[in-house]
Amino acid sequence: MSTLQSGTKYLNHSLLGANNDEKWYYYSELSVSGTHPNRTFSLDLYASDSSNLSVATLIGTKDIKTGALTLNESASSLQQRDKRSIQQTTKNPVTYWEGQMGSAGLPTLSASEKTSLGIASGNNNQSTSDTSTDTDTSGAQVGNLLGEALETTYQLTNSTIDVSIDGRRFRKQYGHFAYPEDLRSNKQDRIKFTQKFTEGTKIDATIASGQKTFQRKVKKVRGSVTLPVVSGIEDTNAVKWDGTTLNPIQALAGAGAMGVFEQVRNSPKIGDAFSVGGRAIQDVKEQLAKGEVGSDLASAINVYLAQSAVGAQGLLSRTTGAILNPNLEMLFGGPQLRSFAFAFTLSPRDADEADQVRKILRFFKQGMSVKTSSSNVFLKAPNIFDIQYQTFNTEGQEIVHPSINIIKTCALTSCNVRYTPNGTYMTYDDPYRTMAAYQLTLAFNELDPIYDSDYSELDKDRDQVIGY
Repeated sequence: MSTLQSGTKYLNHSLLGANNDEKWYYYSELSVSGTHPNRTFSLDLYASDSSNLSVATLIGTKDIKTGALTLNESASSLQQRDKRSIQQTTKNPVTYWEGQMGSAGLPTLSASEKTSLGIASGNNNQSTSDTSTDTDTSGAQVGNLLGEALETTYQLTNSTIDVSIDGRRFRKQYGHFAYPEDLRSNKQDRIKFTQKFTEGTKIDATIASGQKTFQRKVKKVRGSVTLPVVSGIEDTNAVKWDGTTLNPIQALAGAGAMGVFEQVRNSPKIGDAFSVGGRAIQDVKEQLAKGEVGSDLASAINVYLAQSAVGAQGLLSRTTGAILNPNLEMLFGGPQLRSFAFAFTLSPRDADEADQVRKILRFFKQGMSVKTSSSNVFLKAPNIFDIQYQTFNTEGQEIVHPSINIIKTCALTSCNVRYTPNGTYMTYDDPYRTMAAYQLTLAFNELDPIYDSDYSELDKDRDQVIGY
């Protein structure tokens, strides 16, 4: 089976109805199964609340016969409400998918496949340029079909790695908890935690431009915890830079290797590539023989090569008092993942608030626990968490806090609870003997690094929010 991904479609749901501030990125995924010319097609719809499609969630499918969009339980209530607009926005014509299949090296569509694909894509307008029929037995048609069959024999159709392990034993729903309890009704700034779970990552084995290589498969877990913003919140953005060396001999060898690889790319004859490598070695030999590089340098090179051959350390420096110029330079080494820590003191004031506190602790402890599979042969990843600072605008509507950092989806790596933060053991006289106070310390790590494009997609570079 092969899978093809459409481009991303952005939909601002706030333009579709009142009290609706959701903004989503959508893309479709076409699955192609069977053999040409009678392959079958199915279409899945994914959504992400950010431009980072690696955390996109499967929210629905399109019926192969009617093209109707069916949303699943992962779709939000507003997505259910705006289903027709989503279906219209994410619709792609047959010619689009035909082009995608051609780019992926799949055989062209037969007339019957075009009809099936048109229905599956929610678009019944068929191309009139294809006038061939499945019953055409002319010599040209038979030759074309034979050519396609031979081509298909050597076609690489498994362009994705998408493996799943069935069965996941976990809690699917929590309540909506808050501390202090009156936080639900007041306009105090807050921090909100929600959970979702991942079923692994689909890997697209492609280097095509615009194609997302890694797509995390996630589904939401109902429920949330809302707590007041505490002092000491901070973030640290960092990237990795390393001091890297490249001495002249390494540079010379690298240039020779690049010549070989370029010849392999540009020439159909593998012998030409070896000729290029041989000429590079011969050029170096002639320069050394003619003395163009100096006898002292030639001797130093010999010592360096001997040192490398026997694994000796510092032979060149020991014998000559010199080293090859390392050309030390600080070079970019990659992104780094951010970590976040939060500490909350929870001191319930009555029985209802005590109930909330116990459930909040349970929310984090159970959510971060390792999950088992149905067979118990495999273990599955704990839930992952979304963290959001929230405030209220001048109209009293809850919004993402524009002056505090945004946090990408995180793993909860540590959950520490101190049951006697005040140094004394004390409980309330309630049926559950709730402790008089708890100190909850949480440590999170983001799953994905921060990119420049993440900032641009927040507000089109209008600098309305701090960003990540």
